[in-house]
Amino acid sequence: MELQQVVITGLGVLSSNGLGREAFWEGLRQGRSGIRHVQRFDASEFPCQIAGELWDFNPEDFMRKNVVKHWHRHVHQAVACARMSVTDSELDKAGYDPERMAVAVGTSIGSPNEAYQGQVEAYESGGFRKVSKFASSAFSGHAATVHVSIDFGLRGPAITISSGCATGLDVLAWGYNQIRLNQADAALVGATESPIFPMSFATACSLGILSRRNEEPEKAMRPFDKHRDGIVLSEGAAAFVLERKDMALARGAPILAELAGNGSAAEAGNPLILDRQGEALARAISMALKNAGVSPQDVDHIQAHGVSLEMYDRGETNAYKRAFGEAAYRIPISAVKSMVGQSYSAGGLLGVAAALMALNQGVVAPTLNLEDPDPLCDLDFVPRQSRLNDVSTALVTAMSFGGTHSATVLRRVA
Repeated sequence: MELQQVVITGLGVLSSNGLGREAFWEGLRQGRSGIRHVQRFDASEFPCQIAGELWDFNPEDFMRKNVVKHWHRHVHQAVACARMSVTDSELDKAGYDPERMAVAVGTSIGSPNEAYQGQVEAYESGGFRKVSKFASSAFSGHAATVHVSIDFGLRGPAITISSGCATGLDVLAWGYNQIRLNQADAALVGATESPIFPMSFATACSLGILSRRNEEPEKAMRPFDKHRDGIVLSEGAAAFVLERKDMALARGAPILAELAGNGSAAEAGNPLILDRQGEALARAISMALKNAGVSPQDVDHIQAHGVSLEMYDRGETNAYKRAFGEAAYRIPISAVKSMVGQSYSAGGLLGVAAALMALNQGVVAPTLNLEDPDPLCDLDFVPRQSRLNDVSTALVTAMSFGGTHSATVLRRVA
């Protein structure tokens, strides 16, 4: 069976520092943080009172008011990003058979926020008869995939994936394989997360992983910096249109990059403590490079997981040294989470969106707030300011709790 080449032709993105591809890229170029004080709820009881909300996002710009009312925010975000990516790819002109178009949207926790709490209160006050008939479906992580498939009438393979922070890259890999193995001609894939609600903050505070830089929100996310003190939770979503390369070229589609290869690996060690040597992530990277037919010397840029936790940052740095050897020291590596925060499942895809900027515009995003590097994180993490850099091959990584890691290789199409 002939394996198909896969390209990315559309991008939709919602992040705390920019809504839409161009706004997001401009935010990256400027090194603009989207972290501010929480507005969604009263966070005064928590040691961390900052977050990366989608400050100007109005779901009614993308969905009818009655649909917005019944479904949760992670669904709103998924549909909005999907619409952006479809417009960006000019997919309406492609003429694909809907039964040959795949859909996958990933989420780690969905959005069990104030809407969920409202149903809890309805049940406690009046029993199950007071609970909305939409409740069970609205709480489902699969709701995002369902709504995206319905919104565009796509009737091919459909799936929801949840693998923590690796989710976004795993969704991308699933869509890649559907097309590569000729199960589909195109795929609409994405990830969405909305963890800005009290219980989400409570669980992260219990772990002691949230930053307490409440007086300097924009300086709170500090990947690879010696003075980091934790993560900042954020909302985020991204969606991509994937197509067979030959079909995309034939219709004159705007190609952003070739999706060249993917890899994943697990530590199988501890659910909370990661391997500081980075062995599993290095295996995922090597698998992705092999899958793409790329050598370590070919990689021009890495979009890192860069989550601003010492254990992760050091393990990630060691993984690059294992996978790339001495070449690791010459590759510009940046961490988009320094600007947009930690959006769990969507984080890897925001990294992909940033890598696409590097491939198409020759601009590598900075790692914001990297002022005093951790001496054990001694690679070129592009501190504080974006950089002009010709990039033809980029790697994106994602590390998840429990030690499940993924990597994706992107290549510029000549």
